Amino acid sequence: MNRSNTSGLLTGTGAETFYDTTATINFEIDGKLYQKTAVTNGATPTTDGNTGAAFTGVAPDEVCVFVWGLNAAGTVSLYQGDVMSVDGDTDVAAQNSNWPGLPNTVAPFAYTIYQTDGTSSAGGISPGTEDWNDTGLTATHTNIATIPGLTQG
Repeated sequence: MNRSNTSGLLTGTGAETFYDTTATINFEIDGKLYQKTAVTNGATPTTDGNTGAAFTGVAPDEVCVFVWGLNAAGTVSLYQGDVMSVDGDTDVAAQNSNWPGLPNTVAPFAYTIYQTDGTSSAGGISPGTEDWNDTGLTATHTNIATIPGLTQG
């Protein structure tokens, strides 16, 4: 099982594209233990860790989950789930965004939900490209040990 054993306390806020982890992350990949020291002003990935392609922008009235991961070398990567529509009146997701799959060489340590309203950029908002406080964007970070609801075997 690949998992984080301690929280890195991921943050990404304000008029910048950088992220921080304010604590050391102890994590496990295939039964081996690793450690990632705290990161200050880390460059948020701009490409999907699965495909290497630029993220699909989250356009007005959409929601998407992005999962943060670490490999054995301590390299931070980001994985994009499906972009889903949000009700334009209530801003409630029409359905849940699907979690992305992670390679078996990566341990998740956090996820970020991007949710936009009707005032966001028509071209879409992507991590590492637009600021965390971009107009119409709510970016919510949650620290995790494993992907919630994922059956581990």
